[in-house]
Amino acid sequence: MMSQSIDDQAEFRYRCISVSQRPRDSGAPDQVLFAAPATEILRWAHVERLTVKGSGAQRLKNNAKVRAIARFLKRDSRNTIPNAVTIALQSVEIVKSAGGSEEVVIHPADGNVVIDGQHRLFGMSEFASDMLANVVAIVKPDDTEIAFQFLVINNKVTKVPADHIRLLTIQVDQGELSERLKSARIGQGQAALVAVVDNSDDSPFYQSVIWPTEDASEGGRLNLVRPASIEVALSAISQKSLPGLDDEDSLIGFFFALWQPIKDRWAELWQANSKLLGKVGLVTMTQFLIDDMTPLIDRNSIDPTDPDSVSAEVNRILDNMDPQFWLSEWTDSSLDTTAGRKIVVEALTRMRRNMSRGMQWSEEVGLIADPFEDEGDGAS
Repeated sequence: MMSQSIDDQAEFRYRCISVSQRPRDSGAPDQVLFAAPATEILRWAHVERLTVKGSGAQRLKNNAKVRAIARFLKRDSRNTIPNAVTIALQSVEIVKSAGGSEEVVIHPADGNVVIDGQHRLFGMSEFASDMLANVVAIVKPDDTEIAFQFLVINNKVTKVPADHIRLLTIQVDQGELSERLKSARIGQGQAALVAVVDNSDDSPFYQSVIWPTEDASEGGRLNLVRPASIEVALSAISQKSLPGLDDEDSLIGFFFALWQPIKDRWAELWQANSKLLGKVGLVTMTQFLIDDMTPLIDRNSIDPTDPDSVSAEVNRILDNMDPQFWLSEWTDSSLDTTAGRKIVVEALTRMRRNMSRGMQWSEEVGLIADPFEDEGDGAS
């Protein structure tokens, strides 16, 4: 199935350089190098998804990655994407001028497919309709060649080691590079993602992390959550190994989608010393939500890479929860342990079950202090 409509009446021309990496009699396809607007590329090339029956190679579209790329481009006017997308072209010809320059002429066709770079194309297109994407086009490859190139490209990429990033930040202007790395959401492990949570203006915890050097009275900071709380919550998500959340952008997008509905609906809890925003609260609420949603994700009822899908499910869960839980007196205050967090998750589960059955939210929620125990009337 194709991911977007193709303008089969148009013709597209771009200045190009044609390349033959191997001898013409080797059987290797030629290549063409050029640049074209991302939105235009999506008019003449398909993004074919891998299916049980079909020739597509691409993975499912990850909306979190698309939004992350668009966000990356918006955050700094110097940010660019120099690495090229790889495309297979079937309906194509190379025209040479009398002066020796070359032009690639492309006609939209089913055989024109994106081999690598779908998320870059969608993200660049979302950012600006005229933004140019660099293209390496393989000329008239067969299905085997397309599948081979997809697998080689996606299995030979080596992530830059954390120590390599650390050394670069020492050798280059640390302040400027650090800020740009933050805007691009490139970190040094889970701890560095806490800075992303604090600095991203689409984060429910924007400027709310309690740093030891920050003054709550400066810059409009709220200082509500401790770094360790965010880090442990992100680790809890990572440990679930949910599909599509194997990169930092997707993980962060999922975390934001979990917590934005909570902030919107339980605004009264968004304050200093809130049980919800303490380490136990933030971690257990995250754990409760992902435990509840994992079976739905496993059945493909929720796409964890689609923030709208995740937030919609969180809202359905919150329909059967009461913020009073976090304002009530608890019978135990020493809950920042594995066993203690389990008690809180069980209490949240019981509350949701009560409300979904039309019962009082606090009924048989063992963590909540009994409001009748001191009345002396024998109530239990």
